[in-house]
Amino acid sequence: MIYRTPEYCRHFRCIAGECRDSCCKGWEIDIDSDTYDYYMTVGGDFGERLRKNIQDGSFLLTEDERCPFLNRQGLCDIYTELGEDRLCQICSDHPRYFEWFGVFKEGGVGLCCEAAARLILSSPFSLCEEDIPYESASGEYDEELLSLLLEVRGEIFNVLNDGTIPLGEALCRILDIAENAQQYIDTPTEEVPKTGGEDALSDIFACLEELEPIDDHWLPYIRSCKGKLKNAPAADSAHLPYLRRIALYLIFRYLLKSVYDGEVLGYAKFAAFSVIVISSLYRCKASEGVCGFEECADIAKDYSKEVEYSDENMAQLLEILGSEPFLSCDALKELLRELF
Repeated sequence: MIYRTPEYCRHFRCIAGECRDSCCKGWEIDIDSDTYDYYMTVGGDFGERLRKNIQDGSFLLTEDERCPFLNRQGLCDIYTELGEDRLCQICSDHPRYFEWFGVFKEGGVGLCCEAAARLILSSPFSLCEEDIPYESASGEYDEELLSLLLEVRGEIFNVLNDGTIPLGEALCRILDIAENAQQYIDTPTEEVPKTGGEDALSDIFACLEELEPIDDHWLPYIRSCKGKLKNAPAADSAHLPYLRRIALYLIFRYLLKSVYDGEVLGYAKFAAFSVIVISSLYRCKASEGVCGFEECADIAKDYSKEVEYSDENMAQLLEILGSEPFLSCDALKELLRELF
C-alpha cells in the first residue's frame, strides 16, 4: 500500500512539556479496547492508579480538565512509567490523522496542535510517498469518482502553489474548479442569491457563534473580533503565505473525503471560509498590536481546535455552507477579492 503525506510531516516532533496548549487538557480521552485490556492487567501502585482513573473506557479528567497522568512538568506519567508503546491509540496518534482509500493511504498532522501549526504555516507544501507493505487495502469507494477527485485536487494544488496567482484569485479559482466537479457529479442546482460582502463577513462570524465551543474563551473572543472587523486593517502581505499553506492543508485533508459523501464543493468552500475567518482574526490581532508568526500559528491552531476537531461543528458548518446565501460561491468570491 502507498502512504502519501506532506513532506513537512517528516519533521514533526511533539514538544511535550514546552507546549502551551496541551492536547492532554480539555479533551475527552477515549481508550481503545486493546490498551484498556492491558491497563487492567498492570500491577503495582501504578496499575492501581491506572484503574482508579479510568471510567467507561475514558480517563477521568481532573477538576481543571487535565488528564490525570499529565504531570506538572507537562509530561505523561504513562509514557515515563510504561513506555511509549503503552499509550492508548489516540494519544499515540495525535495530532496525526489518517484516511484510507482502498489501495492507498494518506495522512498528516492536524492544525490544532501547536507544534504542527508552526510546521504547516512555515513549510512549503509538497507530497511524498512511501510503500507500507504491512498494511492491506481497506474501504469501498467509486474508483471513477476517486480518479476524478485526484485530478481535481491536483489542479487545485497547482493553483494554490503558484505564487504568481494572488491568494484571493487562487481561492476563487479553486471554488470554480470544485463547482465544475460538483456539477459533473450531481445534477446542477441553482445557486441561492448572494448577499453583500460586508454583510457576508459579519454573517460568517455569526456562523461561528452558533457552533458549540470547546474552550470557554472562544465565543467571547469571536464576538470581540466581530465587533472590530469594520475598523481592522487590510490583510498583511506577510500573512499571505501562511494562509495559502492553510488552504493547501485543508484541501489535502478533506477534499478526497467527498469520494464517500460527494461534497467536493462543500470541502472547497470550507477551505475558502477558513482562510477568510483566519485572515480576519489576523487583521483583528494586528489592530491590537503585533501579529507575527507565533500569533498567526496560535490563531490558526485555535480555529482548527474549535471547528475541525468537533465532528458536530464540522457537520453543522458543512450544512450551512451548502444552504446560506452569504456562503454561495459568488458571495465567497466577492468577499475574497475584497479582502485580498
